Amino acid sequence: MKTWISGSGCRITRIILGRSNVYLLSNDIYGILIDTGISGDGKKLLKRLGNTGIRPDVVIMTHTHFDHAGNAGLIQEKYAPLVIVQEKEKEFLESGNSPLPKGTRAWTRFLYNLGAERVPQWFHVQGVKNPVTFGERYDLSHFGFNACVLHTPGHSAGSSCVIVDDEVALVGDTMAGLPASTFPPWGDDAAAIVASWHKLLNTGCRVFHPAHGFPVKRERLERAFKFLENSYTSGSN
Repeated sequence: MKTWISGSGCRITRIILGRSNVYLLSNDIYGILIDTGISGDGKKLLKRLGNTGIRPDVVIMTHTHFDHAGNAGLIQEKYAPLVIVQEKEKEFLESGNSPLPKGTRAWTRFLYNLGAERVPQWFHVQGVKNPVTFGERYDLSHFGFNACVLHTPGHSAGSSCVIVDDEVALVGDTMAGLPASTFPPWGDDAAAIVASWHKLLNTGCRVFHPAHGFPVKRERLERAFKFLENSYTSGSN
């Protein structure tokens, strides 16, 4: 695990690094879990949460794909947290059946066409009862955080990001932390992803922590956004 401290003193801990990064925000009163990882990491997630000594009072889903919502039902059963998701993802979170995102590359489009119809059988996860939903923004100040959840569609219709102190963003699959590209290889609407990058850059955040890969610095995102803004034609870079 690794922990960063924001300007206001919010602790940001990366609980799981690997197939799907999971983060925990904490202050002296509340803990907020960002995503829950793939179902195979359930025992690891519970153990590492226990090691922190911090109870997840709130769970925020950046979106509801299987590698993010895989343990949401498990966490709900153990801790009974408030679960927050963007309104367009509510049905998927409750049912545990979230559609596979379309590809933004030739190889991911091929995989999508190959497997999209089999998604309910391949990637079903335990559903979550009665999540709280929001539209454009959900303020986290009532939990003692200078933070919010911001709707950033593109990867999926209800994708969202957590903005802390206008300094650090936890961005789910809105971008990728890969050596070759920050543009996610999967996404339903490539143009909307670019628009969401613009929204994120307007926050003033200096570093962006994706669910896959490693942190993206603002300068790198600015370069990628400028390239796509000026020459975007196919939704990939």
